[in-house]
This record gives sequence, C-alpha cells and structure tokens, in this order.
Amino acid sequence: MDAATRAEFGVEGEWHVAKRHRIRWAECDLYGHVNHAAYLIMFEDMRVEHWFSLGQELRPDAPGPVVARLEVRYLRALGFQDDVLLTLRTTGFRNTSYTHEYAVWKDGLCFEAKALLVCVKDGASTPIPDLARAGMEAALKA
Repeated sequence: MDAATRAEFGVEGEWHVAKRHRIRWAECDLYGHVNHAAYLIMFEDMRVEHWFSLGQELRPDAPGPVVARLEVRYLRALGFQDDVLLTLRTTGFRNTSYTHEYAVWKDGLCFEAKALLVCVKDGASTPIPDLARAGMEAALKA
C-alpha cells in the first residue's frame, strides 16, 4: 500500500491486502449506518480473493478455509456511500489453521476483527496446501 493511501484513510501498521470500498445501501440499516453483519460479508469477499491469490480454489473436493472463531470490535459508525479502505493480513499459521486480521479505515480505524480459519476438506481439517502456506510465509516476511 502506498503512502498516499495510508494517509488518506489513516492506516496504521502493515497490511498485506488493501481494497477500496464504497458503502452500499444494502449494507446499511434503517438509519443509514453499516449493519454489523455487513462487515463480515465484506471480509468474506476479501478472504475468498486472498485464498484465490494463493493459487487455491473453492470446491467441495478441494481444501478451503472455514471460519472457526471470529472476534470483532466496532469502533466508529460508518454510513451509506462512505469511502473506506478494507485491509487484511495473515498473522500466523499452524498445520491446518491460520489467523487473519481485518480492519476498516476512514480517518483512522473504524472496525477490526480477528479470525481463526481452519483448512477443511471433506468435512475434516486438513493441512494447509503447500502453495498457500508458501504465499502466507512470503507475506509475513515482506
């Protein structure tokens, strides 16, 4: 992420993935504020894109990430048509699981979450594919 984008949204820390997003009406509640569940959908989209960027697919017969635990913190309300920056980073991994952190930025941090993801195939945990692991390791070292 370039310095101008970091300054524009007030981003702190190092993030592997960043994506601009404009809040849609469908993501808002009756009062025009982002619905609490909409944040999770935004990050589901990023999580899928990230998995694909690691050379992986999402198919019933292939290993894929499943959310095992999710911890969220809502810091400031966002509303309809706000321009925000969504960020994602992998913070660690084990044999069959890894952690992601997510954040939403607009004039600083507005929302943050941490997810434990388990790699699953045929309904059971399975080792993270080598190519995906190598991509995560490279991002941690960058």
